[in-house]
Amino acid sequence: MRPAILRLGCRNFRSYRTLTLSFSSRFVVFYGKNGAGKTNILEAISLFSSARGLRKAAISDFANFNAKSENWNLELVSEKGDYKTFLETGLAGGRRFGKIDGTSASSLSSLEEFVWLLWVTPGMDTIFIGSKTDRRNFFDHLVSGYDKNYKNRLKKIQNLQKERLSVLTYRRDEAWLKILEDKIAEESVLVARSRFEFIGQLQEVFENCSSNFLRPRVSIQGKVESLAAVNSDEDAALEISDLLKNFRNEDCERQMTGISVHKSLWLAHHPKNQLEAESCSTGEQKAFLISLVLAVARIYRQSKRGVPVLLLDDLMMHLDKVRRRALVDELSELNIQTFFTGTDLCLFDDLKESAQIFQVENSICYEVRS
Repeated sequence: MRPAILRLGCRNFRSYRTLTLSFSSRFVVFYGKNGAGKTNILEAISLFSSARGLRKAAISDFANFNAKSENWNLELVSEKGDYKTFLETGLAGGRRFGKIDGTSASSLSSLEEFVWLLWVTPGMDTIFIGSKTDRRNFFDHLVSGYDKNYKNRLKKIQNLQKERLSVLTYRRDEAWLKILEDKIAEESVLVARSRFEFIGQLQEVFENCSSNFLRPRVSIQGKVESLAAVNSDEDAALEISDLLKNFRNEDCERQMTGISVHKSLWLAHHPKNQLEAESCSTGEQKAFLISLVLAVARIYRQSKRGVPVLLLDDLMMHLDKVRRRALVDELSELNIQTFFTGTDLCLFDDLKESAQIFQVENSICYEVRS
């Protein structure tokens, strides 16, 4: 299988004034000391999505450290089948932009039709024990790769909720509130259905594909999901709309929507002892994260979205030799392009025969083996 990403170009990005890399393998390794500039390369790739990249940084923070301009530019050549696409993103005039084959993209989400990026970073170690919002954002990103309308629905609901709060605060137009609440309810049920379908797909992959990594039992809790689970779409929407009406005064006083898909809680439980992930060991949480990303990559391969690409930042050093071998075996079976970073080349012994390897030193990349 040819790699999904053939070339990456960076200008005025992070520690790189200019950088051009060509890729010929589905496994690409960047190794070097901490601070050498390895993660900056993965971050550049991660920005070919509608997300804020694997570090969730502000767009103004991406410019080269020593540059006078805050503008930055990234170019990527992707390939699906025999068709190559030239993608571009960056910051110009204070605005983030995206281009496809030289033409301005309608949205950054359009870039995801060509490559769909998944990543695991050291900062994600707290995904099961940190902020519930961060966990929800993580799972919502996974679902959005399964359902291309999912992100737009979430954004639409958010905008409708803001408008509803504004009407509650300043106008109190009952007819308009009814319209808004009905729309929120209808879109919320569709979001819940997508979440249920994704969980079902995830469980099917877990049951049918072997793995050396512990698989969590994933579920979601929320008022919207509770109503959608036991009602038809129409009945669930009616109940949600009624609840929104009943909580108008409380929502107005608190200036927040109490019943919302943006408040639902994603849960992951140990498959044997049923412990919630936040009560499991650090090693078990790491295994949950890896198995989730691998399972989702399998799901994406069956979807009509962009080709899945994995970015694994400094992951191998946290796995023992047996687990490293197991991960490489699963990635080989998946047959999708994967980018790795690490401080020591010995961490990638299992990839020596198949990986394209770059040494990174002081933000200079040398290809040492291909």
